Order: sequence, then structure tokens, then C-alpha cells
Amino acid sequence: MTTEKPEEAMTFGELLALIAEQQRRLTVLENAFASLTFCLDDRASQLLVHNLSLEAQNQNHDAQLQQHFTRLAEEIQRRNGQVPPAEQA
Repeated sequence: MTTEKPEEAMTFGELLALIAEQQRRLTVLENAFASLTFCLDDRASQLLVHNLSLEAQNQNHDAQLQQHFTRLAEEIQRRNGQVPPAEQA
């Protein structure tokens, strides 16, 4: 949004609607991705969770992105009937 082209500026309501739509689309993509893991054998699923866990520890990512990697790895483990490491104790 720039002040040089006010005809292209979004209203606050339009911005909120755009954000809400993007959140819905992202939710669909996350669910689709997590569901695709049912097509993987156990070894491939474990490797995917391991790689996501490594990304969650990657210091090049900010804390929020690391947390998203962690949540996705945990969701995949949950859907595959595996217990995430934090819940084994």
C-alpha cells in the first residue's frame, strides 16, 4: 500500500478479509500436507518428521517459524499414531 497510488490502497476491512482468506487457504494446505503423510511408509514418515524437527532447531529461522515446524512435525506424528517425544515421559 503506497500513498503515491491511493486508488490501489486497501481499506482496513479489505486487509482483514484478505488475511482471513489467506489463513483459510493455509489451513487447507496444512491439512492436505499432513494428510499426504498417510501415503508414506513408516520410514519415509519418520524421515519427514525428523527433517521437520531439524528445521525447528535451525537458528536461521525465527522463533515463530521454528514453532510452526515443531507443530507440523507433532501433527504428522499424531496423525500417524506416533507419540511426539515431549509426550513420551
